Parts: sequence; C-alpha cells; structure tokens
Amino acid sequence: MSLYYFCRFLLLSFLISTIPAIAQKTSPSLFISKDPETSIPLLQAVQIEFLKVADEVAALPTLPRELTGRRLLSVSRAYLKRITYLGYAFQLTADEKYLKAIEKNLLAAADFQDWNPSHFLDVAEMTMAMGIGYDWVHEDLSEESAQKIREAIVEKGLKPSLAEDYWWINTTNNWNQVCHASLAVGAWAVAENYPELTNQILARSEEKIPIPEAQYNPDGAYPEGTSYWEYGTTFHVLYLDAFQKKHPELVLPVSKGFLKTGNYFLHAHGPMGSFNYSDSRQSEVMSAGMYWFASKSQQPSLLFKQIPLIQEFLDQKRTLDPANTSNRFFVFLMIWLSELDTTLIPTPAQLTWTGNGENPVSFQRSGWTKDAIYVGTKAGSPKVSHGHMDIGSFVMDANGVRWAHDLGMNNYNSLESQGVNIWDGSQDGERWSVFRYTNYSHNTLVVDSALQNIEGKAEILKVKDKKNLKSTSLDFSEVYENHLKSAERTTLIKKGREVRIIDEIQNNSDPSKVRWGMMTYDAIIFNGKNQAVISKGDEKLKLEVIYPKNAQLQLYPANPTAKGEETNEGMILIGFETNLSPDQKQKLEVRLIPMD
Repeated sequence: MSLYYFCRFLLLSFLISTIPAIAQKTSPSLFISKDPETSIPLLQAVQIEFLKVADEVAALPTLPRELTGRRLLSVSRAYLKRITYLGYAFQLTADEKYLKAIEKNLLAAADFQDWNPSHFLDVAEMTMAMGIGYDWVHEDLSEESAQKIREAIVEKGLKPSLAEDYWWINTTNNWNQVCHASLAVGAWAVAENYPELTNQILARSEEKIPIPEAQYNPDGAYPEGTSYWEYGTTFHVLYLDAFQKKHPELVLPVSKGFLKTGNYFLHAHGPMGSFNYSDSRQSEVMSAGMYWFASKSQQPSLLFKQIPLIQEFLDQKRTLDPANTSNRFFVFLMIWLSELDTTLIPTPAQLTWTGNGENPVSFQRSGWTKDAIYVGTKAGSPKVSHGHMDIGSFVMDANGVRWAHDLGMNNYNSLESQGVNIWDGSQDGERWSVFRYTNYSHNTLVVDSALQNIEGKAEILKVKDKKNLKSTSLDFSEVYENHLKSAERTTLIKKGREVRIIDEIQNNSDPSKVRWGMMTYDAIIFNGKNQAVISKGDEKLKLEVIYPKNAQLQLYPANPTAKGEETNEGMILIGFETNLSPDQKQKLEVRLIPMD
C-alpha cells in the first residue's frame, strides 16, 4: 500500500509541476492551515483523484435560481460543492482555470434576486458557500467582482437573518447548527468591510450554536438519526474548526456528549450500512466530520469504516459526481485528513455502544467483519425532530445482508407536492398517513391496529456485553399505554450465531390483538406454522417463533399509503398476531438464525 501511495505522490508532484500556475494573492483565513501537511501518502492519492473531479466541475455551466417545490436548497448545495471544490483546487495548484470557474459561480449566485429566505436553510448553505469562496480567492479577483460577491453575502445572507425573530435561532435541531455556522462563516469572510454587522452575527452564533450541543448528552447519540447527524454535526464542526483556527488563543467550550458523538456515528453503522431510523438513509457516506472527530479526540479507530470508503473512491468504485450535491463536504475531509496520522487505523475495541438522552439507541455486533452479526435497537419517542413511530424497532445484519430493515426517510418534496403535510406530527397529524413513518412498517409491535402514542418515550433498561451474550432491554410501555399495561423488549445476539427478539407484555383490562412484525425481503418460504426461510441471493435466514407456541406466521404487504410515498419494491413484512384476554401476560420470542 505504501508503494501504491508513493507512486501516486510522484504522479501528483508531476501533475502540479506541469500546471500553468499564477501567483496567488489571497491568504485564506478560514479552514486552511497556514502550513498544511502535504506529505501524507493517502492524502496525496486522494488529491490526485479530487483534481480530476475539479476539472469536471470547472466545465459545468452555472445554475439558475430554480426552486424545487418551496426550496432552493438543491441549488445552494450545488454551489457549496462547486465553490469549495474549485477554491480548494486553486489552493492546491494555483491554476487559473479554477480561479475563473469559481469566479463565474460566485458571480452567478450573487446575481440571484435572493437566496430564498422563506426556507432559511437555502440562505444558510449559500452563505457558507459564498463566504468560503470569497475568503479563499477574493484578492485574486477584480475589485468589481470581489465587491459584488461581498455585497451579496451581506444583503442576501447576513441581513436577512436579522429581518425577523426566526424560529431556528433558538431551536435544538439541525437548523440551528446549519444556519448559525453558515452565517458565522459569511460574517468572518466580510469582517474587514463590515465590522459591526460581523460582530453582531458572530455574537449571536457564539451564543446560540451551543443550544443543540445539549442534544448529544450524555453519550453522543444524535436524536435525529445518522443522516441528520451528518448534516447538522458537519456544519457544527465547520463552525468550531473555523473559530479555533481564527482564534487559536481561545478555548471554545463544547459539551461532553458532543465530543463523544464520533463513537455514535461509528457504531450506528453495521456491516451493511446505517441503522437508518427516523428520517435517515441506509447508505454509508464519506463523512468529513468523522475526520475532525478522529483528529480532535486522537482516536483513529473512528475512521475504521471511513478509510475503506476513501479506498473505494481511489479505486473508482465510489464517485464524487460533480453534477449532484452529494459529497459536498469532501474538501473538508481532505483538510482534516491533513491533520491526522492515518498510518495505523486500529479495529475498534468495543462491540457494544449505547447512547441515552432524548432518543436512546443501542448497537451490538459479534465483530467488525463484513459477515458479522449486527443489531441496532431503537428506544426514544416518535415526537423527536424527524421522528418515526419506530419505538422498539431493530435492524439486523448477518452474512453480508441486512435482514431486518427500516425503510427510512421519504423524499420530502414528493410528498409535499402531493399536498401531504408531513410536518404535522400530532397524534392525528397527516405525517402518520405515510406508511414508512408509522409502526405499521417498523420492526416493532402494533396493538389493536393503533398508532404508537407520540407522547410516550421508551428508555433503555439494561445492556449486557458478554462474550457469548450481548443484549439490550428497553421499556416501551408508554407508547402503548392506551392498550397495554406494560411492554418490555430485549434484543440479543447469542454466541455470535443468532439473534433473538423477546417481548414481555401485559394486557390492560380490555381484550387486545397484538401484531409482531419484521420488514424484510419478499423471497420467503414457510416451513410449518411458525418457521420461515428468507432468501437474499445465496444467503438465507431462518425465522422461528418460539412463543407463543401456537403462532401462525403471516405476510403483510408493504404498500405505500400516501400520495408521493416511495415504493417498497421487493420488501414485505413477516409477522404473527396473538389475542390477549384482559390483564393477560404474554411472552413473544422470535429466533433469527443466519444459515451457512
């Protein structure tokens, strides 16, 4: 591997030496260190492939101000990606083609009538893009261009944030992190010309951005799930990184939970991707933020699942597609990679990780190999930001297959454009007309065909982490309080060979019907009443109901129930029902056995 990277280093040196460079005038004050490390072989290999993508970005036409539904967000994100890619390529090479391309994009965005303040995330991401671009190249531009870009940051980014008392200013979720971080970067960029406005914006950001940090306490779990962790947390660390590099003499207090959250993101990913509860996707992402946490905590094992993704990029199995908005933080990955020693990335020592707080979760595995068994278990409440009725739900990986699925998020605009109000999360709110948001689609219980109680919350009772038994127990009685007296669930990995889901429930004073369900692939063969074999390619999983003894396995369709909802092709819910008499206690136990 070292020879591989050394050869790439020689190639990079040759390529840069043959680029027609100009004398760079700008000294960036944001993110880029004065004397960046350039001798890291992995970084050099990444930079070679990155510059190829930057060439493609430079050739793209600018984007118009075109809304998707009520959002300009996709355009803002595209400009954030383009401007940072081009700006960093210019820093690496001093090639004038990147300077011309970034100027073209900066001026195009500056020409917009506004950056859509009615959906302020759009303003925020555009302000971040424009602030970084201006900071990295402003002295290399004509004064006319620099002034136009600077005024756009002020008039279309900073001043609109002061126009009213926006709800996001004091919120605890990702909007706080994205907006305050982005506005701070925009303010830093124009500080020399607008000192009073800059001080006003920066004082507000410094006061308000710690508010969502409390959501990570006590262990680092992020209430909104992995996709929004990647979003909100990345902007949060962009703010912290910019602040610390601009003010190395100051110490900015950070919550203990926030400093631990890299472990949450690491363990929230099994062999087959993220435990995609709430509005999250299963796919793994190259996370720039994880490189920042690895650097700050001196914990290189946080990158155990990240370095292989970088290798996929180097092997051209993973792309930085210049035409879309994914991987728009990739430049910061390279910046924080330059601050790390990646010579040795050890296997994480822990096989179990639990995060309490507003939306508790627990993750356990038999090992860190691709074929290991992995179980993620969800407690918490449907009422949290971006929450689903997934309390008690679990996912399971084994033999390189995700067997127990969470369908995850749905594209917002596809639902909103059909008139579905997905932001009404009241008990009878329209959010719950979407199948994949409800307990009907999750790997949990449905009692008397009712939705879970949004005011209820499940807490984790006990976690065991022994060689032959790893388990998580939770009390999710509150989300069924109108139907059951009590409900506890234990998910466990036994001897690293099988998974068991054990529920202990007691009925209330009325008769009840309880359905146990698991979302999985629709290739299923039944073997008697209580056994089935699920197939995915050449791999198979045996599902066996231990209790109740008379259980009859059934299949339940996974059809969308709302207009604009994504299809669930190839998926089906397998489960069983049991009738409970008043006050009856009942054990439900299911065994999941990966078959060799």
